[in-house]
Amino acid sequence: MRLVGFAAGVCAVVALAGCSTAVDGQPEASGAPLTKEQLFDPCTVSDSVLQAAGADPAKKDDNPFSVPRAEWKGCNWLAGDFFLSFYSTTYTMQKFQENTHLHDFKDVTVGGRAAKQYLIGDLSPAEECGIVFESSQGRITLQANKASSSKSTTDPCAVVTDAAPHFVEIIPK
Repeated sequence: MRLVGFAAGVCAVVALAGCSTAVDGQPEASGAPLTKEQLFDPCTVSDSVLQAAGADPAKKDDNPFSVPRAEWKGCNWLAGDFFLSFYSTTYTMQKFQENTHLHDFKDVTVGGRAAKQYLIGDLSPAEECGIVFESSQGRITLQANKASSSKSTTDPCAVVTDAAPHFVEIIPK
């Protein structure tokens, strides 16, 4: 049942993964794309960060994709009526913005870091929202996905905006 609650958020990741290309080479700092092994590991978030963000460390899913994804690492946690999903990817910011499942991108600043906020899917009102950061270890995205059983009318962008400052300090520059 937990899987159903964040399946739509994973669909956004899978939609990006659907246009995958092989990545070889050195870290992006040298101009070449990262490999999966070089990506930031979002599953290493401390319990204190998760609790401060409103997530339950005991309600962790470290296999949110069900099958391995060559371009992604990620985990998610139950946070009240939402799932907080934290991913790193080899995909560029341009790929994020070209994905038609992601829309309404806007520039935001979180803890002094530039990022882009976006909506996921075509539901109105939106049930999923994300914030993506540039990083030396890939693009790092935090998403709030409304649980399927939730009756909450809370805007998912408010959830991810409230949670993001707790995560931003652990995101590599």
